Amino acid sequence: MNFEYTFVYIENIELQDRTYIFSYPKRNKILKESIKSIGLLQPPILFLKKENLKFQIICGEGRILACYELNISEIPVLILFNKSPKDLLLLSLESNLFRNLNLVEKAEFIERALKFFSIEEVIKLLPKLNLNPSYYWIEYLKNINSLEETFKNLIIEEKLNPKVAEILAKISSMERKEFLELLKNLNLSFSEQKEVLEKLLDYKKRKDLSTLLPEELKDVLKEEDFNKRRKEFFRILKDLCYPFYSSKIKKFSPTVEKFKTKNIYLNFSPYFEKKEIEIQLKIFSFEDFQKKWEFIEKNKEELKKIWEEI
Repeated sequence: MNFEYTFVYIENIELQDRTYIFSYPKRNKILKESIKSIGLLQPPILFLKKENLKFQIICGEGRILACYELNISEIPVLILFNKSPKDLLLLSLESNLFRNLNLVEKAEFIERALKFFSIEEVIKLLPKLNLNPSYYWIEYLKNINSLEETFKNLIIEEKLNPKVAEILAKISSMERKEFLELLKNLNLSFSEQKEVLEKLLDYKKRKDLSTLLPEELKDVLKEEDFNKRRKEFFRILKDLCYPFYSSKIKKFSPTVEKFKTKNIYLNFSPYFEKKEIEIQLKIFSFEDFQKKWEFIEKNKEELKKIWEEI
């Protein structure tokens, strides 16, 4: 027999030992009310360590912690014997596959698996995590696991783009702290997070800055009005990253606004990648069209100047 059903005192269980546990966040809070109402229905699985006769948790950490917080001193358990670390970790994984593991839990599992298995063996385990068996996922999950808890929680709450999380793992802790301030102050969407981080890193490299955020952007984050703060941040970021484009847009602005007052809109290709001007008219009648056309003819020299400078 490789296991035994018995009762143990929680004081004999190593609650801080997470060698085989990868639940994130810990599940005691969501289990506490259930155990308080109907008791512990499913016994946790433990392994007895011979060196100190203490028990390691293999699965059921949330249940054990919930019982501990409820001042339940003795609980029913299944105790395993004669199992290798590989066997114990695989058992822990199998016992958790009834639910969808979040990205951080997958990263936590990989971190533990790499202590007991070869890279090739871990790659073969990836399909159990609903991932393709490739070395890419090993590196990706290692990056996720290296992040601070703040970022891990944001991933679980679906407030941080996982692709951005991978980039964050490769920059300094100070840079991550600065980026966290952006998330808090600007409420960036997933696409904005990636765009902003990549632009900031590129600008930092080009200007050889010591910090991720230039002083101009640090100052704008102090603006109390949220909408104004966002608008100014993106305007300044664009000015910093695309000075040529920004200077041209400012120069063209008087003419663009002049045409706009007549419901005539001048649009340009992104960052002037193409030498073209799109003229969009909003008309209400044929007579209105004629008036707009006359306005364009009257101001064609201004359009010509813009064209020559694109």
